[in-house]
Amino acid sequence: MKKQPYSIVNIGSVLLFMTFIVLCLVMFATLSLSGAVSEYQYSQKLAKHNRDYYQACGQAAEQLRDIDQILGAAYVASPRGYYKKAESRLKEVDGLIADFSKAAPAITYEIPVNKSQSLQVVLTLNPPGHMKDGYYKITAWKEIPSSLWNGDDKLNLIK
Repeated sequence: MKKQPYSIVNIGSVLLFMTFIVLCLVMFATLSLSGAVSEYQYSQKLAKHNRDYYQACGQAAEQLRDIDQILGAAYVASPRGYYKKAESRLKEVDGLIADFSKAAPAITYEIPVNKSQSLQVVLTLNPPGHMKDGYYKITAWKEIPSSLWNGDDKLNLIK
């Protein structure tokens, strides 16, 4: 008896295997594209935040320069009555909170970064005898929330 030659019957299994491989490649390509898009959006958001933050830092530095000039003029005008002179001149500047009730007076101001954050700067004034270090020390330069978060964490599971 003659043996029959094998016919090509495995075309279906090869086709299924190739379809599975193509589907896997399409799925991985879609996932990597999705990841790239989300990382791009995050980097754009981060770049905007950094740009806003550094603009606020620039405004805070300008405000700091103005405060430095006011404190310098107050000290030159009256070294003994430096705190009183500085307090009266700083009250004229909008947005400053000057607290001269403590032994080390402090000046606080905020610059908005965006609608949810502000840059807070706190300066502690040096005593009149210690002006070699400058008129003040920067004790805080930080981002703070500009509004309070009101978290509603109540869950009404059973009515």
